[in-house]
Amino acid sequence: MQAPFPILMYHSIDTRCAPAYRRWTVSPSRFAGQLACLKSLGITPFTISDMVARMRAGTLPERAIALTFDDGLADFARHALPILRQFEFPSTLFVATGYVGGTAEWLAELGEGDRKMLDWAELSALKHFGVELGAHTHTHPQLDLLPVQEAEREIALSRQLLERHTGRLITSFAYPHGYSTPAIRGMVHRMGFTAVCRVADALSRPGEDPLALSRIIVTEQTSDSELARLVRGRGERVSPPLDSWKIRAWRDYRLVRSKLVGMTGRPA
Repeated sequence: MQAPFPILMYHSIDTRCAPAYRRWTVSPSRFAGQLACLKSLGITPFTISDMVARMRAGTLPERAIALTFDDGLADFARHALPILRQFEFPSTLFVATGYVGGTAEWLAELGEGDRKMLDWAELSALKHFGVELGAHTHTHPQLDLLPVQEAEREIALSRQLLERHTGRLITSFAYPHGYSTPAIRGMVHRMGFTAVCRVADALSRPGEDPLALSRIIVTEQTSDSELARLVRGRGERVSPPLDSWKIRAWRDYRLVRSKLVGMTGRPA
């Protein structure tokens, strides 16, 4: 039986960031070091859709890995892509389409509301460089707190815009913040998405639900020895439950907090 394997999750590859965004930023030099380490371990990299296809066919090789990037930030093309090309790694980029060509406005509370996003021409050009595009909603909301119709619109519009502007079929998706519910996963399934990521900060495994694939958050501090353990399927929990009582309690807390914010106009 194949060991668990890592799906790595990145956001920004850059040398600068606001202090509150540090966890989500990896410097280009450290990113290059991480890819050099992975290459030395004899991994086989996939896009997320290719990985799921191999999982379903039962042909996923040992030491398989996928690199995913959330949001569609401009530094992906500026800093991450040249390094991915250097090491010949395919990747998957999940795009919040409401901010394409603008800035990451939803990150304002973290001091990153002015971080630039890729534009449509840059996103279209990525097809030449082994980059799969995936949907990531339109405005990056917490989907599990939205009314069903609004959640459906967020997901559908994201895919429609990506397909219209890039001419590519979009079959992968990532839940913003990693949040989902059974209803949202059913919605994603009915829309025809076949490879969908949560966060979980855990290893994935053969047979994991392709509508909620676990990912590992990679930071500037993720060491070569940690990467080696992940590639060997060790050192982290594996595909945790989707709807545990802790997850439900956290959702209830966020729902109450969001209502208080709506009433007072400021964070609770």
